[in-house]
Amino acid sequence: MKRITSDRHTKPKRNSKVLTSGPPDWNWPRPQPSRRMSQMGRASVSVPSEPDRRFNVVPFRALVQAFHMEESEVAKRIFPSPRVFAQFQAVKEILLAGDANRLVAELTFVRINDLAAPPDKIDVLLYLEPVVALTILGNGVMIGFQSSDDYQNWPGWFWFEVGFALVLILECCLRNFVGGCRNYFCGVERIWNWCDIGFIGTALTDILLELLRVDSGAMFFTTLLRFVRLVRLTRIVKVFRLHWMKELRLMLKGLVGSMQTLLMAFVLLFVVLYVLAGLATYTLGRDDVLEAKDYELHALFENLPVSMFTAFRCFTGQCETIDGAPLAAVLGKEIGLPFVIPYICSYMLVSMGIFNVILAVYVDITMRAAKENEATTAEQHARESVRIARTTRELLKRFAAANKIFRDREAEGLEASSRPSVRSRFDLDLSPQSAHFTDQAMQDEIEITKELFLLVVQDPSVQGLMDDLDLPADRANLFEVIDADQSGTLHVSELVQGLLKVRGDLKKSDAVAGLLATQSLQQMVSDMREEMRSFLQDVIQKLPDSPRNTIWERNGVEGHAL
Repeated sequence: MKRITSDRHTKPKRNSKVLTSGPPDWNWPRPQPSRRMSQMGRASVSVPSEPDRRFNVVPFRALVQAFHMEESEVAKRIFPSPRVFAQFQAVKEILLAGDANRLVAELTFVRINDLAAPPDKIDVLLYLEPVVALTILGNGVMIGFQSSDDYQNWPGWFWFEVGFALVLILECCLRNFVGGCRNYFCGVERIWNWCDIGFIGTALTDILLELLRVDSGAMFFTTLLRFVRLVRLTRIVKVFRLHWMKELRLMLKGLVGSMQTLLMAFVLLFVVLYVLAGLATYTLGRDDVLEAKDYELHALFENLPVSMFTAFRCFTGQCETIDGAPLAAVLGKEIGLPFVIPYICSYMLVSMGIFNVILAVYVDITMRAAKENEATTAEQHARESVRIARTTRELLKRFAAANKIFRDREAEGLEASSRPSVRSRFDLDLSPQSAHFTDQAMQDEIEITKELFLLVVQDPSVQGLMDDLDLPADRANLFEVIDADQSGTLHVSELVQGLLKVRGDLKKSDAVAGLLATQSLQQMVSDMREEMRSFLQDVIQKLPDSPRNTIWERNGVEGHAL
């Protein structure tokens, strides 16, 4: 009678500790008492009496088949949990696309472990941003209504302020719980966190003063309460913290970055106005003829500060007397050319010269400060590099999926020369689930033609990835720029390197790199010319006299043609 031993006898040993390195510990199971089962009266099977154990393992062949499976819906049915399916996708890309990850990591200067790791989870605090935005909006509207005499004494404002205070306290506690106390008070966003604490203190002070005012009715608490309500307007700055206010943060960053330029512009304008006001004070302010007139011009130039303010008004478009008459016209009528010519020169100097120069420099510095990369610390720079690498990898997966679809359709008999319409004959599915990219795809020599490139670029998901990479808007002409060897096709490394080179704004280093490459090429050509000349001279020296003279005669005297 035969005894059939099942593969289920070989089970891994369940360990209490998680293995961090090294091979797993496999042991043969101990002999278990068995019972015999009669099968059709002719054979018996030895079956363990205890129930089957469930281990966190899968058969190797089934796992390999799941990795090479191209239908994402089947994989979702195998791994129904979104968390498990995301882990499966991450392990699949790590094992089957190691060379692709290595290529992208080398070109983006990031570690391959950071690139292969699954993306970070969505921060819980992002879900709190709509509540914070509504709170800020409601606080601004409430302050606007409270400034009106008709709604100022409505008793419901107190409960609104209590609700705002509770939201601020809840946000502060949640940020402290998620990031920890040390990160909250000493982390990257410590300034915003301390501002939140100040806003909470203002809200609690407002509530306390409102209660004291109701109980005592003192005028002092009423005045102090109005001051606190004015301070509450500073809560509006919390809107700059929201992630979807990126453009507003850029404008604020440009404004703060150009404060030094604005200060220097103020100094320049102050010096010019000081000189002009001094001349006006000693001439117009001490003129007996103007003092006797009824225009009260003497009061506009009686001392240096008043003369500076008068000159500033004239250069900004409010050059009028106390009675409303045009000051320049009155002085031109009373004094004549001695006033008109200096006034025109000073007006051109200040209004047309200094103001325009200040505006041009201020705008330029503000734009540069706004466009600077926000990655000021090493951690932020590393996070930005990993984001660029992951976006580049996703974009490469889209092109790989499109290339595979193209090849599959051509293998089915659709020749490229007989396709009347690429859009109608090739319906590309470039969703993240269908983009299947492995090292086998890289070994198959991915070649992106111009026709395929233009088709992939039209996909909305590809457009979004290119926007994340900050690629130029004229993407239909990117193929000619990236195809440096003019071969008509783009390989994997050529595509990735070209996309990374054209992203962002043009920098001075790009022009310098082209100049250095041209100089290096010129030096190489010069060295090759000298080597070729020396080689030809050696060859000519070894020739007989009659052929040598013929060659010298053909190439010019003393070999100038060489």
